[in-house]
Amino acid sequence: MSENLQLGHVTCNYTATDEFLEQAKTWLSEDTFHHVVTLNPEMVLLAEHDARFREAVGAAELRVPDGSGLIWARWYLRSEFWSLLPSLVAFSFRSAERVSGVDLVTKLSELALQAGESVYLLGGTVYQNTHTRQYLNRKFPELSVHASPHHTFDVTGPESILQDIQEKKPSVLFVAYGAPKQSVWIETHRKNLPSVRIAVGVGGAFAILSEDRPRAPHFFRKRNLEWLWRLLLEPSRLPRIWNAVVRFPAMVHRQKTRPS
Repeated sequence: MSENLQLGHVTCNYTATDEFLEQAKTWLSEDTFHHVVTLNPEMVLLAEHDARFREAVGAAELRVPDGSGLIWARWYLRSEFWSLLPSLVAFSFRSAERVSGVDLVTKLSELALQAGESVYLLGGTVYQNTHTRQYLNRKFPELSVHASPHHTFDVTGPESILQDIQEKKPSVLFVAYGAPKQSVWIETHRKNLPSVRIAVGVGGAFAILSEDRPRAPHFFRKRNLEWLWRLLLEPSRLPRIWNAVVRFPAMVHRQKTRPS
């Protein structure tokens, strides 16, 4: 069952992947735009001080838990037994069902195929965008997959990209600009994309699906240690990982212990 939980200035909609996909089927049959945020701990922290990003996330129809830290946060906030550090250690041995951007690209593409609709890939590097399109073409040969031309990010468009999306008329739009850009871009243009029924910010999903970067092995994912895999691959990500595994738990702990 879905559950809403306030984390700082952001509400996370805890919903299982199957529940989300049932909702997505309904959305694809409607003549309405729906913005989906794949939320992670870094984004929760970013919303604390970035008002424009916070407003964009708040305006979305759904904010699903992508980062495993959000699953820990719900478990920790509801528990009267666990203290902070033991709960973080114990969480490595618990399963955590996330609604990841990587999985949504594939699963929503399959739904679009079943509905006779098309999808559009926006953002990522040229390599990531092109090879993600090739991946989807191999997996779903009958699906119409559109890839954005090379461009520089511009929150106001750019106009050529808006025109291309309007001409291709996709029902599902995957936006891989990263946070906060993708959420702000989607909210800025929801009225400029009449064909789009579902727009999802998917972060680094194209990098994984294009095999530009390796996805964390099952061992790391099962133990909610994807952050450690990323750190091993890219030590330069340490400041971001520090936010996710230190600052975010500290924020959640303050929320839990704050006098009501």
